[in-house]
Amino acid sequence: MAEILPTANACDCHVHIIGPKVRFPLATPRSYTPVDAPLPDLEAMMARLGLERAVIVQPSIYGSDNACTLDALDRLGPKARAVAVLGPRTPLSMLDDLDQRGVRGLRVNIVSHGTKSTAEIRDELRAAADLCARNNWHVQAFVSASALETIAPLVRELPVPVVFDHFAMVPPREADGPAADTVCRLLEEGRAWVKLSGSYRLADNPFDPALDRLAARYAAANPNHLVWASDWPHTPEHTGISGGDERELPYRDMDTRGLLGLFDRWVGEAHRERILVTNPARLYGFT
Repeated sequence: MAEILPTANACDCHVHIIGPKVRFPLATPRSYTPVDAPLPDLEAMMARLGLERAVIVQPSIYGSDNACTLDALDRLGPKARAVAVLGPRTPLSMLDDLDQRGVRGLRVNIVSHGTKSTAEIRDELRAAADLCARNNWHVQAFVSASALETIAPLVRELPVPVVFDHFAMVPPREADGPAADTVCRLLEEGRAWVKLSGSYRLADNPFDPALDRLAARYAAANPNHLVWASDWPHTPEHTGISGGDERELPYRDMDTRGLLGLFDRWVGEAHRERILVTNPARLYGFT
């Protein structure tokens, strides 16, 4: 695996902070219970990989209680931004406070919360977009590839951009299929962004060469709307069924440095500065 040399102001655009759970208890019910992944562990990972910035994403197991995410955001200061989860009736004053603290988007997580109808997915995206519009945030959408074609018309109508998690969840063997075609069109139109992340969610082998074709298609469609992320600390394997299980599960054993090393293979060295630095600075408002 090729070594990626440190790039000044490189950003990991999707990480989670979990715990300490004695201070930040998890939501109930929830689909899994991980061990703690506190802020010092994130900072150690960033130092090992030469990453200087991070985007903390609210995980499903905290629901809409953003306390843990915001605590880490406040402690990291200007080198961090966050994506929160909020209810549709959030007061405008809270939105403005979160914007001042560094929140830059709201996450709509469909994959982690079971099967939902197309109408429900659209309603959640629209409600999040209405909140995001106040401060020019974006909607971060964690949706299955099967939903992409049906929600694409709504994505084009929303007043804010949509950022798709984890390769837009398109399986690598379907890199030339209709879901990938839809994502590429939205990228070309400038309506969507894609995170090159979470390859272990899409293939048994996170280093599967089949992902190369999908990444290359996205880069050809619009390299200015791609960002990279480690997806640290790598969610434990779980059923996805909300059961409130208290057993702590270990995170997946991922070679995080190796995942960063895939970058040049996926999109080429020429895009390194753009995707690791310039694009995150625009999307998340880093100075």
